[in-house]
Amino acid sequence: MSPARMPTGSEQSAERWARVKATVIEALDLPDAERGAFIGRTCGADEELRQEVESLLANARASANLFETPAAGLLRPEEPGIGAPLLAPGARLGAYEIIAFLSAGGMGEVYRARHTVLGRPVAIKIVGTRADLTAKRRLMREAQHASVLNHPNICTIYEVGGDGAGDVPFIVMELVDGRSLRDRLRDGALPLPEALRVGVQVADALEHAHRHEIIHRDLKSSNVVMTDSGQAIVLDFGLAKRLSHGGSELSRDSSLTATGVLAGTLSHMAPEVLVGGEADARSDVWALGVLLYELASGELPFTGRTPFETSSAILGDSPRRLPPHVPLALRLVIERCLSKAPASRYQRAADVRDALALIARRNAWPVVGRLLISTRWKRWARWTVAAVVVGGLAVSAFALRARLGGQAAGRISTLAFVPMVWTESDSTSEYYARGITEALIDRLGAMADARIMAPASSARAAETATSRAELARRLRADAIVEGRVRRSPDRIAVDVRLIEAKQGRVIWSDAFERDTRQVLALEDDIVRALIAEIRLETRPGAHVELAPPRAVNPEAYEAYLQGRFEWNQRTKESLTRAVADFSRAASLDPTYAPAHAALADCYNQFGTQMVGTGSPSDFRPRAAAAAVQALQLDPYSAEAHAALGYVRHYDWEWADAEREFRKAIELNPSYPLAHLWYANLLMSRGRLVEALGQVKLAQDLDPFSLVVNTNVAWVLQVSGRDSEALAQLRQTLALDSTYVQAHMRLSGELEHFGQFDAARHEAETVLRLTKGSATALAGLSALDVTSGRTADARRELAEVLERARTQYVAPGAIAIIYAKLGDTVNQDLWLTRAYKEHSNAMAYLLVDRQWIHDVTRERLLAAVGLR
Repeated sequence: MSPARMPTGSEQSAERWARVKATVIEALDLPDAERGAFIGRTCGADEELRQEVESLLANARASANLFETPAAGLLRPEEPGIGAPLLAPGARLGAYEIIAFLSAGGMGEVYRARHTVLGRPVAIKIVGTRADLTAKRRLMREAQHASVLNHPNICTIYEVGGDGAGDVPFIVMELVDGRSLRDRLRDGALPLPEALRVGVQVADALEHAHRHEIIHRDLKSSNVVMTDSGQAIVLDFGLAKRLSHGGSELSRDSSLTATGVLAGTLSHMAPEVLVGGEADARSDVWALGVLLYELASGELPFTGRTPFETSSAILGDSPRRLPPHVPLALRLVIERCLSKAPASRYQRAADVRDALALIARRNAWPVVGRLLISTRWKRWARWTVAAVVVGGLAVSAFALRARLGGQAAGRISTLAFVPMVWTESDSTSEYYARGITEALIDRLGAMADARIMAPASSARAAETATSRAELARRLRADAIVEGRVRRSPDRIAVDVRLIEAKQGRVIWSDAFERDTRQVLALEDDIVRALIAEIRLETRPGAHVELAPPRAVNPEAYEAYLQGRFEWNQRTKESLTRAVADFSRAASLDPTYAPAHAALADCYNQFGTQMVGTGSPSDFRPRAAAAAVQALQLDPYSAEAHAALGYVRHYDWEWADAEREFRKAIELNPSYPLAHLWYANLLMSRGRLVEALGQVKLAQDLDPFSLVVNTNVAWVLQVSGRDSEALAQLRQTLALDSTYVQAHMRLSGELEHFGQFDAARHEAETVLRLTKGSATALAGLSALDVTSGRTADARRELAEVLERARTQYVAPGAIAIIYAKLGDTVNQDLWLTRAYKEHSNAMAYLLVDRQWIHDVTRERLLAAVGLR
C-alpha cells in the first residue's frame, strides 16, 4: 500500500540517501572483482551517484566507523531531525492506520498504528522506499528471524506486509508501551535490584535467541524498552544473523552485511567484531556486559571523543572503574563479560543469566562473585605445550557445578601449592619460580575464604613426599596446585594443574600468558580461575582490586622476587642481600608497594636479637617509613600492615599494633606471619590463651615453618606448659637441626628443667651455628650463672662487653647476665640502654621468667605501658 501523500523535497533527499546506502551495502556484499560491474549497472548514467558510492566504498575500506555511532557498513545518524518521516498520521498500510511517528533508526522508522478492524494497537516498522530492495530484504530478514522467537522479553511479530512489487515493506509488531532503557538511564544508574532484574530478563531473551541460532548483534539500551510493569522487552533484530548448523560459523547467505563490514553500534561492539572478525553468541555477551555496566553505573564502559578513540579504548583499555557502590559479585560478572578475548567471557547468555539470578537470590556479593569468575587468556603458538583444558569451555564454573551436583572440587577448603617448576636452566630458576608461587599464595589467601598453605611448608613437604597424595595427606590439604613457569624476553607463561588429593588425579589444568610487564595481571588471572574452578568463597569484606592489576617493571619484579628468596633464608648475610634487591626494585619502580613492604620486613629483622646487625633505634624508624610508604601506595597490603604492626609492637604502641595486626589478618587470613606476630603481641601483654590461638593458626597455615613451630613452643613455655614446649622444640629441630632459634629456646627450656649439661650443649650449638656471635655468647654466659659456672660466666661476659665496644650487642642480653649475677647497678645500666633503644626484649618484661622481679623492672613495666 502506498503512502497517503507525495514525498516532499526533504523526503526525496532522504530517498536518495537511502539509495546510496543500499547501493554501497549491496556492493560490500560482493567480491571485489564483481563490484565495478554492479556499480555500473546500478548507477547507470547517474555519475553523481556513482561518485558518492565509490567514495563511500573507499572510506569503508579505510575507516572502521564509516558514518556515525552505529557501525554497520553504512550507518545513519540516530539523531532526530534528519529528514521527515515517510508516513503521516492517517496513512494506511494494509489493514493498519498510522497514528503517530515513534522513532527512526538505521534500520528504518517505527510508527504507532491501529488495526482498522480489530482496533488492536500495534507498532509498524518500515525501511527505505519502494526502490530500496536491500532495505526490503533486510526488513524481511529481521521479520523472519524474530518470528521464530517466542519469548516474554522479545518483541512479538504479528505479520509482515508489503511483499508485492512497489509496496513499502513493513513489519507489524507488538506495541510496547514504556520507556527505552537509554531514556531511563539519562536519570542515572538503576537501583541494584532493578538492574539485576533487567539483566536477568535481557540475558534470558538472548539465550532464547541463541538457542534458535540467532544472534542480535546490536544489543544496546535503546533497543530495550521497559514496560510500566517492569518487564524488559528486547527490540530490533535488524542486524540479527543466523548461525549455521554448527553454531560457530556464520552463514553468508543469511546476512546482508559483508565480511569486514562492521555490524552493530560502535560503543557496544566486541573487540573481535571491531577488527573484522565474525560475531557469535559471545559477541552478544560482550554487548550484554556493556548494558550491565550501563545499568550499574549509568555510563558506558568505553568512551572517546571520536570514533577512533572509542574503538581504541575497546581494543586496548580496561573498562572504566565502576562506582564503589556496585557490589563485588556484579562487578566481576561485568568484568568477565567484557573480557577482550571471546574465550575468556561467559560462553552463553544463560551463564550470565544464572550468575545474575544467583546474586539477586542470595544477595551475597562477596561469596557469589568469585564462584562466577574464570579467566582464560590467549596462548601464543610458540608456547603451546602440554596444557590440558579440562571442564569444557562452553560451561561456566557455576553452571557446570550445578549440573554435576557439586562434586569433588566443591569440597576443597584447603589448598597447597607446590613450588612452580622453572623450565629454563639459568640462575633465575629457583627464586623466580618460587616467587611466582608465593605471589599466587598471597593473592589467593587475600581473596578466598579457605586455608591456603604457606609456600615454605609446601616446599619442605614436597621434598620428601613420594606422591601427590602423600603430600596432600602430610599438609592436610584437599588439593594440590603445581605448575611450570616459562619466560621469553617479553612474555611470561604459567601452566597450572589442580590435583585432587585422595586419588592424585588432575581435575583441572590451564595455561596463562601475559606480557612480562603484566605479570601481576597474570597472577590475578590464575587466582581468579582457581577460585572459580574450586568454587571457593570470597571472604566477606575481603578487598579485591577490581581494576586490572597495574603493570610493573619486569626488572623491578625480578629484583623483588630475588629479594624474597633471600629474605626467606633469614640470616644476616641473606637479609643484607635482600635489602639490596628490594631497594633496587623500589628504585626501578617507586610505586611498587610490595618492594617497600618487604624492605620494612628486612629492617624489622635487623633490629632483632638473633640476626640483628644494629640498634632497633636505627632500623625500626626505617621499617616504619617503608611500611607507611607501602600503605600509601596500597592501603590493602596485608604485608605492609603486618610490618607496621611489628614496628608498633616493639615501640610499645600496643593498641596501634593490635589494630594493624587485625587489619593484616582481615586482608589475608592465610598470611601466617601476621598471626605469628600478633601472637607475640598478645603474649607480651599476658593474653596467653589468645596468643596460643593465634600461633596455632599460624602453625596450621605453615606447619613445616621453623620460626612458626619455634614460636609455638615459646608461647607454650610462657603459658607454663613446659613439657609440651620441650616436645614442640624437638619436633622443630627434627625438621631442621641447624635452626638457631629452636636450639636457643631448647637451651632455655632444658635449663628450666634443671638439665644444665643438655642446656649447655644447646647453647654451645647456638654459638657454633652463629659463628660465635656476641648474642649467643651472652646466652651461654647467662646459663653458666644459673648452673653455677660463675667463673665461666664472668669470662664470657667480659668477652661480650669487649665486643660491645665495636659492634652492636643487644643490651637486654647483657642485662639478663647482670640480673642473674645480682649486680643491680649494671643490670639497671643495661636495662636503661635497652629501654632507650626500644629493644625487642623490653616488650616481654611482663612474661619473660629470666628477669628478676625488682624495682627497676617494675619501673620499666610502667614506662612501657605494661603496668
